Amino acid sequence: MNRSTLKQALENADLTTYEADAYLTLVDYGRLPAVDVAKKSDVPTTQVYDTLRSLESKGFVDTIDRDRLHAEPSDPVDILAHLRKRGELFTDAAEELEDRWEQPELKDHRVGVVKHADTVLEHVRNQIRETDVAVEVALTADQFESLRTELYSAAARGVIVHVAIYYESDLTERSESWDLSKTNLEVRLVNIPGPFISVLDRSRTYFAPNSRAAENYGILINDNILSFINHWYYQTCLWYPWEPLVSQQELPKPYISLKEFIRDISSLHHSGGNIAVTIAGIDVAADEFRTVTGTVTEIYYPEVINDDSPSLEQLSTYAVVTLDTGGAELTVGGWGAVFEDIEAQKITLEGISFDDVVQS
Repeated sequence: MNRSTLKQALENADLTTYEADAYLTLVDYGRLPAVDVAKKSDVPTTQVYDTLRSLESKGFVDTIDRDRLHAEPSDPVDILAHLRKRGELFTDAAEELEDRWEQPELKDHRVGVVKHADTVLEHVRNQIRETDVAVEVALTADQFESLRTELYSAAARGVIVHVAIYYESDLTERSESWDLSKTNLEVRLVNIPGPFISVLDRSRTYFAPNSRAAENYGILINDNILSFINHWYYQTCLWYPWEPLVSQQELPKPYISLKEFIRDISSLHHSGGNIAVTIAGIDVAADEFRTVTGTVTEIYYPEVINDDSPSLEQLSTYAVVTLDTGGAELTVGGWGAVFEDIEAQKITLEGISFDDVVQS
């Protein structure tokens, strides 16, 4: 490497042009009086003293005050470590820029693939800040702690946040520092390993394999149908079978899935309970967002049972809830409702009453 290239490299490592020139002069000649550094380099005599003092503060040279100021290059161990660290930084930055350049713009494409799982996490972090209705995410404890601020903020603004955390031996101890009592936030413990997956507002899905996978990659999806498939996987494999990390029995209780709501209240309804509920979702006829409050008057799905909660298999085709709003009866369907009055996106169980005794 010639001197000019080496000088440019030093400038890229946070040295000024004068500092790089003065330092290389001292490396070439050894200890020199400050005036000789100026003579043997392009550093002006008026700038050489400030330049050498600055190099000393950065650990590149040592100065000696005699009848006149002398300077010599410092032991290069720390300097070499600094340069190598900067080299790693530039390499990492280059790789990140390459990744960002190659990342698909999901406004125009339904599916994109990225090289690193960490890129998926950053996409999710940014998109959680924009969610309006629901977040479903399955992840490790480390990943949860990385996204915790954004998840808490989403719950605080009324977004329903469901978090499935994969089991680790120290999870109980780690979870003691987590605030899991927040409204709209529920965390469940999953005892099987699985991928990172997040479904946001029913339209975006983010996927990355777990650490056991042979390849490191991520998938970004901007599509309602594909997101529904991932939502159903999340519900059946990562949510329904597992217990909450912290039990939350208080009402009101929010739901993302109409099917999960039906499973919880079906036997109570058939036992004569009055189920008060608020439904926020899409008015199918008007194609507009709408919120209604009322009492459940009917639950329908194929082969309705009255004495127990229905299985996921029984609810896997379609399920409908009829709601008495006081002025009209409305039918409520789940994700993708076509024939019902409302497609439910957020269901809030407000209260349950038996013979005028209300549980809330």
